[in-house]
Amino acid sequence: MMKKLTLKLWSILALLIFTVACDDDDNSLNTEPITFEESESDWVRITLLREGGIDLMQANTGQIVSSVNESLPEAARLYTSNSGQYLAVIDRSGNQLRFFDSGVINHADHGHQEATRWLDKTVDAPVPTHYASTGGHMVVFNDGDGSITHINEAQLEIPSYEPNVITFENTVAHHGAGFRLKNGKFAITFKNTNEPGGLPQMVKFINADGTVIDDNGEVEVTGIHGDATNGVFGVFGSTDGVILVDDQDNISLIQNTGDLNSESGNWIGTLKGHDNTNLFFGRARELGIYVIDPVSQDLTSLYEGSDVVSDMLSFNGEYYLVHTEDNTIRVYDAENGNAITERVVEMENIPAMETTNGRSSRSEIEILRKMEEPSPVLICSDQFLYVLAPNREEIKVLQIRDLSHVHTIQLNSAVDSMVKNGFTEI
Repeated sequence: MMKKLTLKLWSILALLIFTVACDDDDNSLNTEPITFEESESDWVRITLLREGGIDLMQANTGQIVSSVNESLPEAARLYTSNSGQYLAVIDRSGNQLRFFDSGVINHADHGHQEATRWLDKTVDAPVPTHYASTGGHMVVFNDGDGSITHINEAQLEIPSYEPNVITFENTVAHHGAGFRLKNGKFAITFKNTNEPGGLPQMVKFINADGTVIDDNGEVEVTGIHGDATNGVFGVFGSTDGVILVDDQDNISLIQNTGDLNSESGNWIGTLKGHDNTNLFFGRARELGIYVIDPVSQDLTSLYEGSDVVSDMLSFNGEYYLVHTEDNTIRVYDAENGNAITERVVEMENIPAMETTNGRSSRSEIEILRKMEEPSPVLICSDQFLYVLAPNREEIKVLQIRDLSHVHTIQLNSAVDSMVKNGFTEI
């Protein structure tokens, strides 16, 4: 009797093991790995710049959505708007600002692909140069007279809408910067006319109607270059530290730390920020990358080295990426600055700056301006980094979180560079 019971129990156990094994096999057979094409948003666009025109490509299919056969102005700089729909095209030498419409419209829970075109809208301004964008508002600082151009992105499609060029009292031409905060005020650089050179020395708030609040918070430095904002806080790079402003009308100075000082190249002169990120990331040409915490007012080193080529934040601000001269890509968590991964990546080289006797032949301002330019060979969405290959006929797709290669986009012909457009669903 006991023997029969034991055999029966073993039979039941064997049946259970067989059933579970079959279930596992079925699951493994039916579970397909998620591909790049499935996981990337349908609304991410790669705008390909070629001689004589622009191609708009849907990233996850590699298909050209539309093409516009009109060349960009020579030496124009392109910046993606907050929504991802537009490119602001800054023609500094031509004293003009134009707008390229990708036609990708973000309605939060869905999107639309409308016509790709140049907007029939231009802004004439004296030497437009520095670009900043937050909360759907673009600001371009005009070096020629210290004015700004304010663009409300939501109104660009309205035929009667004209971007507003705002001029200020008691300002002069200088290589400046500025942005709009969520409270509707602007933070703009001003120059002390007693100081030589083209860089400004102070920051002031501007009311929405253009009235200058003539108070610099008792912060005045030797020179200012570069800025970033998330709408609540904003930062300006300076010879003496980081100038911090907020939407409560405060202006203060986070003093230089460590090797940062007012000598050429050893101060934070370019900055990156994002509406969805609390931290800011500043770059000192000879010293590397620093993290700026606007709440604690801490300034700490993130990456040490004089070899940074470019840096960027992902679409929705989750990741911060640094590209160095040996083509290493370093990925950081943009919320806390923690390192995530790094890898050497084969890519098309960015042309080096001209040198004379081992030193750059450009002026300090020209070098700082060059450092601000978006990378022409790297762009990223939320999940993926797109890398222009050395042959310029392929785009390598890497997963940002581990920099693994997941896909290659084959182009029909070589392109000069690329810019991001579109959006990813939140």
